[in-house]
Amino acid sequence: MGSHTKYAIVANPVSGKLDPKDKAQILKRIAEIFPASVCGLDTHSAQEFLHCVRDEAEKCDVLIVAGGDGTFSRVLDTVDLSQTTLAFLPFGTGNALRFALGYRGGVFDIATRIRFGSDHCCDLIHCDNGKKAFMLSLGVDGEAIRRYERYRAKGMKGLSAHVPAALNAAIRHRPADCTMEVDGISHHVSTLWSLVIVKQPFFGMGLNVVPQARWDDGYMHTKVFASGLPEMIAGLFTGFTIGNKRGLYRKMKRLTVRLNHPLTLQIDGELGRTDDLFSFSVLPGVLRLRS
Repeated sequence: MGSHTKYAIVANPVSGKLDPKDKAQILKRIAEIFPASVCGLDTHSAQEFLHCVRDEAEKCDVLIVAGGDGTFSRVLDTVDLSQTTLAFLPFGTGNALRFALGYRGGVFDIATRIRFGSDHCCDLIHCDNGKKAFMLSLGVDGEAIRRYERYRAKGMKGLSAHVPAALNAAIRHRPADCTMEVDGISHHVSTLWSLVIVKQPFFGMGLNVVPQARWDDGYMHTKVFASGLPEMIAGLFTGFTIGNKRGLYRKMKRLTVRLNHPLTLQIDGELGRTDDLFSFSVLPGVLRLRS
């Protein structure tokens, strides 16, 4: 894209650890790189923020989302992806997308990369409730996020909240009996601890859960963890070092999951619905991502 490209930055005021005033100062300087308008920091609710997102998307060619994975996820369902190119500027806590996009350096380095980068056509995952996503999971992860939100409400953030939340969730998790229909073929899992469904390898904090995953190959990628807490701990260790080596890997275009009791869906780092039946399919090339 040339110098005529219109950029806009939408910033979530509650993402990450920075105070909105400090975030505004940083984004004012970042905006000069493009140049770009900055909006969103003065919004006071999720609805108001998404209204700002819709307005800015109609005015620009590239919409730069300054926030975390959850913020980017909400934008996916707010803008017309056939008309707007998105870019991600990490200001969240986990920032799985930072690792998925191979970002290096600070936010000014990343902004410069976006400014002189190129567009990539990426796949997304379609959930049966109509939501688009790039990383999902069923099982212990949903309970871990629920507990993380409780810790965060007490003022804890980052690993100091994520680690105890994950450990407590794993100890208290009740595995489900699960039937997975993978592209029309049925598979049974008697003790499902976690089912990870992704379009890119990473979860937050750089946890490489599914190293085989790719943005643009037309498939969803899954890992099934069914051997209990030791396997989950081993997966965490390898995921933070050489890339997760545990769990059963599959790739597919369509997936239906039936459970013997409800589990909570994790969607792009946030809580989804709790149910005993879910279906997912791949959306090839629907996201134009600038990086």
